[in-house]
Amino acid sequence: MRKTSRFILFGILILTSYSNDADAQFWKNWFKKSKRNAERRQDLDGRVQPPDVIYEPVDKPTDTRPIQPKKNRYRVDLLMPLYMNELVKEGEIIDKSNLPTKVLPSLYFYEGLKMAVDTLKKQGYLFDVYVYDVTDPYETPELLVKNNAFHGADIIIGVLQSKDFAVLTDYAKAHKINFISALSPSDEGVGYNEYFTLLQPTLESHCASIEQNLYKKHSTTPATLFYRDNVTVDKIAFSCFMENNPDRYNRVSCNDIPTYSDLKPYFSPDGKNIIVMSILNDRYAQNIIAKLYEWFPDYEFEVWGMPSWNDMPSLNKPSAYPNVTVYFTRPFYFNATTGIGKAIDTKYRQKYGGKADNMVYRGYEAFYYYAYLLKKYGPSFSQNFRDNGGAPFTRFDIRPVYDTQRRLMYYENQHTCLYRYQAGSYMVEQ
Repeated sequence: MRKTSRFILFGILILTSYSNDADAQFWKNWFKKSKRNAERRQDLDGRVQPPDVIYEPVDKPTDTRPIQPKKNRYRVDLLMPLYMNELVKEGEIIDKSNLPTKVLPSLYFYEGLKMAVDTLKKQGYLFDVYVYDVTDPYETPELLVKNNAFHGADIIIGVLQSKDFAVLTDYAKAHKINFISALSPSDEGVGYNEYFTLLQPTLESHCASIEQNLYKKHSTTPATLFYRDNVTVDKIAFSCFMENNPDRYNRVSCNDIPTYSDLKPYFSPDGKNIIVMSILNDRYAQNIIAKLYEWFPDYEFEVWGMPSWNDMPSLNKPSAYPNVTVYFTRPFYFNATTGIGKAIDTKYRQKYGGKADNMVYRGYEAFYYYAYLLKKYGPSFSQNFRDNGGAPFTRFDIRPVYDTQRRLMYYENQHTCLYRYQAGSYMVEQ
C-alpha cells in the first residue's frame, strides 16, 4: 500500500481565477436529515439500541476514552478528492490554465493547510502529514482502511462527502483516533461514536441559531414562516422550526411562488414585518424577496434565511430591495482585514498567486486549530474542544450531540455567524 505525500507535487500548481466562495456549492445538496431518535439509530454492529436505556442529561459527557500520552511529533492524515489521475501526467499538470471546478475546493483547502504547516514549523511544531486522494482507485477510503494505512495516525481529517464517512468513522472508533469531518454538514447516520466530530454545523444547528437570534431581537413580535414541503431539504428546515415553537409562526406555503393576495393578509405598513424563510435554494428565495419589494414597496421587511444564501446575487445590489433586511447564518467568517487575515492573503499571493479563497482560510484554520490541540493536550484532546487559542478566526463551539435518550452520538461545532444584509452592504455578528 502506498502512502502519499503531495506537498512537492502541489508546488507546481498554478491557480486560475475562481469565485471567493468556492465552498458555497457544497451547501446546495449536502444537507441530510440527522436521524437522532433512538428508535431509528443503530449501533455500528447493526443492533438497534434498547429504548429503555436512559442517561441523565449532562453538560459535559463522561470521556470513556483512554488518555493517550503527549508526543514530541504528531501524525496527521488528510483525505480529500484531488483528482490527480485526471490532472497530472508524468508529474505535470495537464492544463494549468483551466483546472476543473470540482478540484478547486480541495486544492484551496490543501494550500491553506500547507501554509499552516509552514507557519507551525517555524514555531517549533513537529508534524508528519499524509495526504490521500480519495479519487485515486488505490486510495479510496475502503482500501485505505483495509490496508490499515492510518496506522500510527494521531488524527484523521476528511474533506469529504458524507457518503464516505461510515468506513472511516468505524475505523476511527475501533482504533481510538479522532476523525474530523472538515467539510460536510451531514452526519450521514453516523452515531454513538465519541471519536467523530463535525466541524461544519448541521442544518438543524443553523435553524436553531436563526431562532435564537430572532428571539433575541424580536422576543414578542410574531413572525411569518415561508416554507416548502415538496423539496426534501426545505422540508427538513421547516420541521426544525416547527419542532420547538410552532405557534409562534403564521405559515405560508411556497411550493409555488405566492401571489399578492396570498401574502397581503399577513403584512402591515405599520411596523416591521418579520419573515422566516426555510428555503435553501437561494434563487427561489430571491424571487420571493423581490416580490415583497414589488408588491409592498412601502412596507418594512426583515427576512431570516438559510446558510446557502451567501451567493444570492441581489444581496450586493443596493437598489435590489431597499425595504428588506436579510439575515442568514453561515458556518464561518474569515475577516481578511485582521492581522492574521492580511498575513494569510499576502503569503498566499506570494506563494500561489491570486486572492486567497475562503477554502484557503478554512484549510489554514482547521489544521492550525487541531495542531494546537494536539500539541497542548495530546491525542486525547476532546474534552478541551472549547479552547480556541489555536483558532485564528472562528470561536468553535464543539459540543456533544445526544439522541433523545441522552446518549452521546458524536461531537459537532455549533458555532455560526450571523450575516445581515441591507441595501447592498453587510455586517457579521460572531
